[in-house]
Amino acid sequence: MQAELKRQGNDTAQLGSARYEEQVQSTLSEFDRRFTDFASIEPVASYLCFPFGSIDVDDIASKVASLFHLNSPAVENEIITLQNDIEIKSRATQGMKGEFWELLLQEKYPNLRRCAMNFTALFGSTYLCESTFSHMKIIKSKYRSTMTDDHLVACIRLVTSCYNPDYEKLASSSQCQRSH
Repeated sequence: MQAELKRQGNDTAQLGSARYEEQVQSTLSEFDRRFTDFASIEPVASYLCFPFGSIDVDDIASKVASLFHLNSPAVENEIITLQNDIEIKSRATQGMKGEFWELLLQEKYPNLRRCAMNFTALFGSTYLCESTFSHMKIIKSKYRSTMTDDHLVACIRLVTSCYNPDYEKLASSSQCQRSH
């Protein structure tokens, strides 16, 4: 009898570990699927960080064009022009790394400027998400545990909104209640 119970216990443990193994494999495949986007933008990110490094112009131009839906020959032309622009190259080496893409004239480098601005916007969007979670943590504390989801949504909308009410106009439009 004890041998039978021990065998059933081992079967249950194997069944439980198989379930966890399946869950871990599912999580790993989901990570791989989600982070394939990062693998596809990595060469473009490297180029945008170091535009004067040794690169394959055709390869980078096609990746930039496909990622940002631009004309590949035009992007290739801008990359070649930029690599041979001595004035921009000298300014870039003078410690203006943060403002480098702003140095490029819109008329001369419209595609590369657009690409750089769109690329930097990818990371700015994470700020809003992180900021919202921080505000939510403050709003929904243990002292406000009875808050409904609708109320939480309204509070988060107020915190993340850039709307500033005109208090003077609101105060002047309301009628004061007089005592009897």
